[in-house]
Amino acid sequence: MGFYLKKSIKFGGLRFNFSKSGVGVSAGFKGFRIGAGPRGNYIHMGRNGIYYRAALGKTKKTNIITNSSYNIPSNHTKEELLFTEIESKDTSYIVDSSSQDIVNEINKNRKKISLWPLALLFAFVPKVGIFIFPVLIFMVYLFIDKKRKTTVLFYDIENESEQDIQNFYVGFDELISCNMKWHVTAQANIHNRKYYAGAGQLIQRTGIIIKYSTPPYIKTNVRVPCVPAKKQKLYFFPDKILIYNGKKVGGVSYNNLFITQNGKQFIESGIVPQDGTIVDYTWRYVNKSGGPDKRFANNRKLPILDYSELYFKSDSGLNELIHLSKQGTGTNLINCLRKYQVDLLEIEKNSLVEEK
Repeated sequence: MGFYLKKSIKFGGLRFNFSKSGVGVSAGFKGFRIGAGPRGNYIHMGRNGIYYRAALGKTKKTNIITNSSYNIPSNHTKEELLFTEIESKDTSYIVDSSSQDIVNEINKNRKKISLWPLALLFAFVPKVGIFIFPVLIFMVYLFIDKKRKTTVLFYDIENESEQDIQNFYVGFDELISCNMKWHVTAQANIHNRKYYAGAGQLIQRTGIIIKYSTPPYIKTNVRVPCVPAKKQKLYFFPDKILIYNGKKVGGVSYNNLFITQNGKQFIESGIVPQDGTIVDYTWRYVNKSGGPDKRFANNRKLPILDYSELYFKSDSGLNELIHLSKQGTGTNLINCLRKYQVDLLEIEKNSLVEEK
């Protein structure tokens, strides 16, 4: 299904609607406009540049300028090998200039002190207090706390540009449809391969679920793909990635995002995914010739699969690696991202011309 756009949403007793004379300001390279309501934020993408406008009419303009691997055996002692961590910088520092304003707004809202604990005072009201305060806590959270801590983001996209965004999101549909997905947290080179099924590399990985999901305390009118990466979650909005790690939020624009895809041969000791491509077989313990080492009992045969690995990186410190069970997955996403980046560079070029 991929991307879709609602013309109105409800939040905190308010309805935000889109029309030519309605909520927000429309501007953009033909067909691409982003807007927000009076209690939300504006992020404009136009031929004259990209700028963020906070609520109450404030405006600020910012120009955008193989070796096979093997999973860790259950009886493996981690200290035997030197692992290299694959991790991003602290989320607070993964913010580029074009994302700074909206990230600051989100972080400020999320740090606001919750008011619902004040409702606990009603628990001490004689007789009726014990019945009132649970309802009061819920009402305070729903109509006050949630509203104060939530950031509203609206996207108003014309028909001519919806297809470009749809194509980009179809790439995520391919990731989601993979039978199995993993986040890779660390890897180590192997010197004595016979104990590791002949693999040249050992990895630490965790199964993940890639799906459409809205970040906490965000109200928006688009479906947002989410890629989990250990403690972080990457949310792919139409204009940028928002990176969540607990109460910290970072942001990376697509012009500063780099995605690379490679085929990765992997010796699978776990469940073989239905959409995986088996290219060969090996043994849990191998001898020098590549055959089974007969010194080990229950030396089972293991399949070698051709997986797809995707690296997500940015100059600001994003560095995450995922494996996907279906061969070649991610190439379509990268091709669509490149086309997207060309459009953004055209906006930047037009913006510099306009300033001159």
